[in-house]
Amino acid sequence: MSESVSEQRDLFVQNPDVTLREEDPDGALLFNPDTNQIRVINSTGLFIWKRCDGKHDLHGLVTAMKDAFEGVPEKEVTEQVTVFIEDMKANGFIGLPQSGEPTP
Repeated sequence: MSESVSEQRDLFVQNPDVTLREEDPDGALLFNPDTNQIRVINSTGLFIWKRCDGKHDLHGLVTAMKDAFEGVPEKEVTEQVTVFIEDMKANGFIGLPQSGEPTP
């Protein structure tokens, strides 16, 4: 059985085939041509998505959220980031770098 996202120290990367279309400050659309899926993400999801750059693990994403949004409860931030990352990974929108290359 694979590890939970919250137990990993993996760095997350965007699937390079996924197209981002920012709609307005409140969110964006992600399109994965490999699976023909579309995800509508809010501003929080967009914030996380933009930081899936191969430089942030789960802890780094949670820390960035807490730094950017004052007064957010740590437990809620960790849960929300974990759920978002798990969904994005499960549906091929983000992945883990392999052999030094950012592939989903």
